[in-house]
Amino acid sequence: MISEGGSMGNAIANAVSQGLAVGSKLAAGNVIKNHLLGQDLKKRSGDLARAVDGWKESAFDAVVGVRENSAVDRYKYLLGDEKVTITPKRAKFLAIPMPDALTEAGVLQGDYRAGSGQSLKDIIENSFLMKSKSGGLFIAKKFGKTDRSIKPLFILKKSVVVMGTGALAAGVLESADDITNEIANKIEKNV
Repeated sequence: MISEGGSMGNAIANAVSQGLAVGSKLAAGNVIKNHLLGQDLKKRSGDLARAVDGWKESAFDAVVGVRENSAVDRYKYLLGDEKVTITPKRAKFLAIPMPDALTEAGVLQGDYRAGSGQSLKDIIENSFLMKSKSGGLFIAKKFGKTDRSIKPLFILKKSVVVMGTGALAAGVLESADDITNEIANKIEKNV
């Protein structure tokens, strides 16, 4: 169909393709800026953010996502909307840090992490298992002399279900106007 338009059709097709390439990069940037560093997914190492990219697969098909065989393949589900069940590989339980134990980025903080000469092994060795009234298992530690000074450090679970954030879809949909504007600008400039 484009070939019927002659050189004008080819110029429009090339401009659309170029605009789509730029637009996919803009959408990837939006995902990183507003959905990986914002409320959807707290930034930890930054590897996932660095892996998000926009690229063309053909003249009129662009993708925003994480390329196959990237260093973050096992975490890229966090960008979509799928549910993933995580189970322990070599142990009976997963040790999930308690919310009080985590910084905003999801990293262990303060008394909960190894520090001031303590290794994580020391922290675990100086702790004990505790069972809640509802049957939940915890690794806890006594930080003072009273029963009130017992802090649960980790909850023990046989598996957890993690839901993706939908960051890719949200970021691309928010970028639809930018993508359209890039295509229109390329057409205006090249035709």
